[in-house]
Amino acid sequence: MTLMLGIDTATTGCSVALMDGATCLAENQSRMPRGQSEALAPMIEDVMKSAGISFDRLDGIAVTRGPGAFTGLRIGLAAARAMALSIVKPCIGITTFDSLSAQARQRENIETGTALLVAIESKRAEIFVSMYGFDGALLIEPSALRPEAIEKMPEGITSVIIVGDASQKVESALIGRVDVRRIEDIEVPDAKVVANFGLNLLGTPELATPTPFYLRPPDASIPKQK
Repeated sequence: MTLMLGIDTATTGCSVALMDGATCLAENQSRMPRGQSEALAPMIEDVMKSAGISFDRLDGIAVTRGPGAFTGLRIGLAAARAMALSIVKPCIGITTFDSLSAQARQRENIETGTALLVAIESKRAEIFVSMYGFDGALLIEPSALRPEAIEKMPEGITSVIIVGDASQKVESALIGRVDVRRIEDIEVPDAKVVANFGLNLLGTPELATPTPFYLRPPDASIPKQK
């Protein structure tokens, strides 16, 4: 038995799942643009209680580290790191791009000539995007871009599959330029997928540190001294 707790609060959802290898023992997830700070701890307690597993039996904790909403990222990362420290187990950070692209590939066979575009809401004019080829190769580096700025497709790409909670914005910008298909029900990271990444990295947690992945600076600033 290898037990990994997966946590996501990075975007417009809150998700917790406990995995024993490839088997999900319990999960709890909800869409919410805010309120993760109040929801996360009860959801974790619910999942652990439903599975009948004590925290000290966990082999590790995996958590999304961004990009996403600054407040949500801090909530999930702080909770995951605190729990991992208390049970002296690895805390593994997974990007929202990795989680969402894996969720899409579980659902779809990405054919030659098709790109997978992950689009994440930033609550600003720009959105967080990353694009992958049919073979998983990175075609567009993780960036903060306006939807209309994603105009020119990489050579050889004739169609795009879009996922993420900003996917509708990108779909509107790309219609008429390239064949577009949006997977409407893949918008936020799934804690089961996050936990699976954690299981795969359990032997090398140093390769996936739980540090926030930002693509733009925080909105808050230090007040100027008078």
